[in-house]
Amino acid sequence: MRNSLKLRPGIGACLLLFCALSTQAADTITQRLKNVGFHVGSLTEFVGAVQVDDRGTKENFTLNPFLGFSTDVNLNNSWTWVPEINWVLPREAGDGITKNLFMVRADFAWEASDLYRLRIGTSLMVNNIRGQGGTKRMNNGSGTSEFYVPAESRTSVNNTLDLGGELFMEDFSLRFQTFIYALLRSDRRQYSYTLTLSYYYDL
Repeated sequence: MRNSLKLRPGIGACLLLFCALSTQAADTITQRLKNVGFHVGSLTEFVGAVQVDDRGTKENFTLNPFLGFSTDVNLNNSWTWVPEINWVLPREAGDGITKNLFMVRADFAWEASDLYRLRIGTSLMVNNIRGQGGTKRMNNGSGTSEFYVPAESRTSVNNTLDLGGELFMEDFSLRFQTFIYALLRSDRRQYSYTLTLSYYYDL
């Protein structure tokens, strides 16, 4: 019992220290918050990798609307840390299949001037595909057949290297951002990009 009583003050001191440091860190981040950003834009996935017709035309632009929000955290006079979450609105990925994409991301932004900034960062692309189940009658080359549509949900996560530039117009901005998949694998590397209109509300 004496050993148990001796440990309690130490545990209590550690908890108090942890709470104090957590509060101080939270206060520091809160003081550095600059604004909240609200975003609307379009995502084009896998540029030049998706064939869109029988002539072999590759896809270079697709209208895939998304919504998002972010905040700017000042690091110093030149650099800002920008955590951001975007949600690409659900899309059809074939008969009876729905695709949902969440972009959980963060950039380090170099404030080149009051008019523009350059961004480098990374994203976790959380992609969920859900089937409605049942069957679909489709062409099999010589006629039609019944094909099974799975009634299940699958989620995959990919990591990207992100590069972008942002042009400011008072409280609004226009941004072009690229997303590089499989950076170190030239045989699997693919590129996506977004075009984004943002509004920033100062805190």
